[in-house]
Amino acid sequence: MDDRHSDPEKLPIRCPGCGQRFKVGLELKDRMVECGTCEHRFRVNDEVVVRQRKFYPGERRDTSLDRFSRVPKGAPMPSGFQTIQYSSEPVHSDIQPTSPIRIVFGFVAVAAVAVVALILAFGGAPGGILDGASLPKRLALAGFTAVVATIFLLAANPRARIKAIVGSVFCAGLLLSFPFIFTEGNSPIDPSAGELVLHEKTGTEKKDEPVENNLEVLKNEIGYTPLERELQRFTGDAAAGGRSAAGIWLRDLREYHKRQIESYIERTTGADPTNSHMYARPGGYLLVVSGVTNDLAELAKLCERFGEVNRIMEPLRTIEVTVNGEKFTDGPLDKLTNRDDPAFYELNRRELESIDLERAKNAVIRLAEAEPKLYRKDIVKRMQQLLREGDIEFQSHIARALANWAEEGDGSEAVVLEALKKMPLQTGDVPESLVKFLMLKKDQEAIPLVDELWSVDFTKWEELYGGFGPGVEDKVLARFADASSIMKRSAVRLLTKNGTSKSLPVLEAAKGKADPELSMLIDKAVTAIKSRG
Repeated sequence: MDDRHSDPEKLPIRCPGCGQRFKVGLELKDRMVECGTCEHRFRVNDEVVVRQRKFYPGERRDTSLDRFSRVPKGAPMPSGFQTIQYSSEPVHSDIQPTSPIRIVFGFVAVAAVAVVALILAFGGAPGGILDGASLPKRLALAGFTAVVATIFLLAANPRARIKAIVGSVFCAGLLLSFPFIFTEGNSPIDPSAGELVLHEKTGTEKKDEPVENNLEVLKNEIGYTPLERELQRFTGDAAAGGRSAAGIWLRDLREYHKRQIESYIERTTGADPTNSHMYARPGGYLLVVSGVTNDLAELAKLCERFGEVNRIMEPLRTIEVTVNGEKFTDGPLDKLTNRDDPAFYELNRRELESIDLERAKNAVIRLAEAEPKLYRKDIVKRMQQLLREGDIEFQSHIARALANWAEEGDGSEAVVLEALKKMPLQTGDVPESLVKFLMLKKDQEAIPLVDELWSVDFTKWEELYGGFGPGVEDKVLARFADASSIMKRSAVRLLTKNGTSKSLPVLEAAKGKADPELSMLIDKAVTAIKSRG
């Protein structure tokens, strides 16, 4: 065989001139090369390739084997020589990583127990998922969850079943104890109440039945307990100030419209959001509104915005309303945004009537740039209502739209001024569009409020403040003496535009101590005031 140290990628050759051996790559075969020793040029072919002699096992002696000791074949074992004895190798159990699927099973079991435990603990709160669920139903939920958790724990621990069973027993005991510890809202609703059909629209009782019996039937049908509890809380409370509670029995209300109605009632009635809750009832919901001063007639009028009022039940302080799902449907967007479409004004007016403030805000933004052609009075009236309901951002959009839609004598100035009074003037976090609207209307009643804004940030409000006209002169002169030098420049610019002869003595007295820039502004102001006579 060939030399074991030979490289199969190299070709051993011998120079025919000097006999020097080399190793070259196979790619040089049949090509001319030059010897690096004698510079003889020759072709790499079979004549210069060095062939090694083959040998067979046993022909060559390997001296490296001499360092190993050799035992003479057939040598007798010495007497008294004891061979070593080895004990059997211990058996070890296989160590394997935990299967991912078993980790998932364990996680599902623990997560299910935790979620259901939280539901059992807090789901019975007013309006919660377990509000009205009886004790047997809660125990059934806890027992079913315990069985599911046991199955998953056993699947997650096939080699530690005792530990899995102990954990399952602990989880089951925890879950089954919760319905006895957390008992809030476990009074079930009468199941027969949903089968009762009442046909009266006015809330009058049948003549052949006592009033008390009829009221009890209504209470069972409505699930009156939460409302009754809230009414009792206000009974005899001198600090209530005429406030009380009321119930709105909402028929055919869908789950995803609950929050819109609840938010609308709270912001339009000034109800207490902490104690106002919605409770699931057969065929609808009962909304308990707490801390309202409105009588039921006014509350019923508000409910007409999202449904039909069936009856007003004065003895129960409850209004029955059938919710109209079409009130929550948006109009076609292509018509809502196309000002040339004949339905543009009608559809956007309907959007303004929506109890969803987001839809109303989008309609206000669209109408702000539109020419006030149709439904002008209705649109302005609705914008005035929204100005009382919306937040600061929404009020900013409404004021911008009213600047385009409001007419003389429609009362928009008073509504905007009322909204401005409720804002934090000291922080200056006031939409400019509200002040600009009052400035365009030259509302003199707004001057004290805008003067306060100007004193906080005169660089921001100077231009709008000056647009109110000569009415700002007295307020500016009152602040002039104590103003900083920079603020005095703003005051002089305001007097240049709106000052009269009563400003001249103040300006001339301030010129003596003024810096060159302020002195120049005072000269311009005096000249402008004298030119107006």
